[in-house]
Amino acid sequence: MKVFKKLAGLVLAVCLAVPVFGTVAFAAEGVLMYSDPSAKVGDNVEISLVVQSDSGESIGDVQVDMTYDPTALEFVSGDGFTADGSGALTYVGTGDGAELRASMTVRALKEGSAVISVSGTTATLSSGESLELRQGSSTVTISAADDGTTQIEPTAAPAGETTDIVVNVNGTDYNFSEAFTGTDIPDGFAETTMTFNGGDHKFVSNEAGVTLGYLVDASGAGSFFLFNAEDATFSPYIQLFISDTTSIVPLTAADSVTLPETYQEVELTVQENQYPAWSDPMAPRYYVIYALNTRTGESHLYQYDTDDGTYQYFIAPDQEEEQEGALPIPGKLGEVINGHLPVFFIAAAAVALILFILWIVFAVKLVHRNQELDDLYDEYDIPYDEEDEKTDRKGKKKLTKKEPEDDGYEEDDDSFDDDYDDEYDDGYDGDEYDDDYDDEYDDEYDDDDYDDGYDDDEYDDARDGKGVTTEVRPSAGRKKADDDYNIDFIDI
Repeated sequence: MKVFKKLAGLVLAVCLAVPVFGTVAFAAEGVLMYSDPSAKVGDNVEISLVVQSDSGESIGDVQVDMTYDPTALEFVSGDGFTADGSGALTYVGTGDGAELRASMTVRALKEGSAVISVSGTTATLSSGESLELRQGSSTVTISAADDGTTQIEPTAAPAGETTDIVVNVNGTDYNFSEAFTGTDIPDGFAETTMTFNGGDHKFVSNEAGVTLGYLVDASGAGSFFLFNAEDATFSPYIQLFISDTTSIVPLTAADSVTLPETYQEVELTVQENQYPAWSDPMAPRYYVIYALNTRTGESHLYQYDTDDGTYQYFIAPDQEEEQEGALPIPGKLGEVINGHLPVFFIAAAAVALILFILWIVFAVKLVHRNQELDDLYDEYDIPYDEEDEKTDRKGKKKLTKKEPEDDGYEEDDDSFDDDYDDEYDDGYDGDEYDDDYDDEYDDEYDDDDYDDGYDDDEYDDARDGKGVTTEVRPSAGRKKADDDYNIDFIDI
């Protein structure tokens, strides 16, 4: 029984020891190498830096700290390299394969051998695994210049000294300086060279293209200022962090800001510097500033919350102001017209003029047509329809019914009636007329004879031919022969 207990304990000890062995890890290994160039005094020479992994895995982040003799070599430029001007040199970069290559340019100052030594390294693989580098070094062999010169002075100002370039920032004069050290450079920035004041000078910049220059005031205190390459001006460099990876730098370019009229311009103090800001009286808690994003390199509006002390990206509200003189026409048509008001008014005036000319032409044609119609009516004695129930210009009596047209053969009704009545009364007694006329009428004008002898068509033809006008006045129903039968006679 004791034997089994001992065996069980031994197995348990082995099982517990296995995980311990599995957690042991070893760092990957790699190598750091340099080129060993040759140069003459006063010449610029390029030095290559190479990082390789022994396993062939991709290189991750790499930082190499180096030192050199500033009396023998002068750092000129290099992507990812920064120098403090006193012999300290740092490289920071990220690989994209099993090998990382970088290069820097230095200037040979004196005859002899100049060594660039490695003081420390920090490297990883792309997987995040630590990478131990076997450190190398670079030796630059410098010979005398062609003219026999064996030593020259560096072009950059020694540490602590400034140039004679004077710049003014917000009313204060500063001297431009290149005497900054690696410890002065803000995080995320690296040394670079830019053209300024007619020559190449040292600046620092980040991946977004934000550039800083080093300025020294009258007391000798130096700091970095934001450099605008477009107009070669400087402004205070104040970082306001809005997240762990993003910061903004307030700007003084108030002319670049467009806000509705409800926003009033004020001054905002940020770290003892005055910046233009805008505030809406309806929301006094917030201020709007114009700032540069150091991560993207873009300038935009940001809102400052005075209660929380935070900054947020700000989108300006749309302005609903109507353009002066704009027509109140909504939609896309209104935008097009309001954007081309002179053209619109000229076109409208031209259309109005054309319509006015056409109106005059039609009016003249209408007058001529009416005159031609009047002449036609007068020539052919055509009556005017407009004369119905009107009084003519000579003062004739008002017509209540359109009278038959006068054919020129009828005489005045009153004159005819009077003469006829008198003759009738004198020559024809009533009884005599009745007896004689009835008998004569019955004998000579029998109904059948009358109907046959005076057919309507023959009557019409005879009347038309002789110009005789007769008027028959019918009564309601058919009358007997002894009824009065009136016939009007007109002398031909």
